[in-house]
Amino acid sequence: MTAIAVEICVEASTIACVRRSAAAAEAGGAERIELCAAMHTQGLTPRPECIRAARAAFGKPGLLVMIRPRAGDFHYLPDELAIMEQQIHSAAACGADGIVLGVLRGDGELAQDELSRLVEAAHIHQLSVGFHRAFDAMPDRVAALPVLAELRVQRVLTAGIAWGQSGTALDGCGVLQRLSAAAPASLELVIGGGVSAENAPRLLQSLAPHRAKRSLHAFSAAYEGDCVSAQKVRALVDAASRL
Repeated sequence: MTAIAVEICVEASTIACVRRSAAAAEAGGAERIELCAAMHTQGLTPRPECIRAARAAFGKPGLLVMIRPRAGDFHYLPDELAIMEQQIHSAAACGADGIVLGVLRGDGELAQDELSRLVEAAHIHQLSVGFHRAFDAMPDRVAALPVLAELRVQRVLTAGIAWGQSGTALDGCGVLQRLSAAAPASLELVIGGGVSAENAPRLLQSLAPHRAKRSLHAFSAAYEGDCVSAQKVRALVDAASRL
């Protein structure tokens, strides 16, 4: 285990590729995987059979499952929230260790009541809870951090740049520094958005003065062809440890 944990996003395309990618992520030293379907839409809830395949192939705690019932914005109607709650129960039954979700109001602010309901559903099953890049769609991300911590969210995925804006986490370093300085001790910042073995040391060095818990999240930089490459994961893990 490295001081800076590495989390690999695994696309739930086919069961065979989920198995290969999850096993490769573990072999490369990743601490966690985030299983998502339809990454061309920024990720949706994967099918139960894909979750079970990932659980069989990733032989340690750290299987996180995306809970997102549709593409588009993060403001969900009551029937969509009910679907999300059921997806949480299903993910737990399939062997997940945690979930990743995001719920906002129509004005882009945090939907606290709805999030609290979904967090409670996750905690019934002892699942950890991460808040995905819906966080980067909020108007005041610094102010949202203590609220998320109070709602018992454990991790927040952010690139530092606004949701929908082009660029990588390197472009968001200024915001990431402010978030790192403001993050409560219980909240881990998961830095994602174009993260690779090449830019990870520079990215982490820019945040080094801050003591907030943080980890790295990678997707395309960990892939070779249709599946995750153990060698590319290992390169990122090694880069994350060089501080």
